[in-house]
Amino acid sequence: MSAARRLEARADLVRAAEILLESVRGGVLPLQTADVDFGEEFQPLSHITVTTRVEVAERSDLSGLYEVRVVARATVRGQEMDVSITTQVWRP
Repeated sequence: MSAARRLEARADLVRAAEILLESVRGGVLPLQTADVDFGEEFQPLSHITVTTRVEVAERSDLSGLYEVRVVARATVRGQEMDVSITTQVWRP
């Protein structure tokens, strides 16, 4: 796979992960672990099929604080690629 195709696919994965994370932060998606299907709402520029997942764990030391990890994955020319972002979300 060419470097340009890898970069294009990675950019799509980063964009999908950021969209998913902001959807959770903004309350559009519930704060719960789930596979998320964007359907027609997300169109990768590189024409790859992206799968996304949200993983949520409540922190035991602070009530209302959650660790949120989003993962975007795709197989590009036989190679598995993924991007993950981990952050914390406050929902008192």
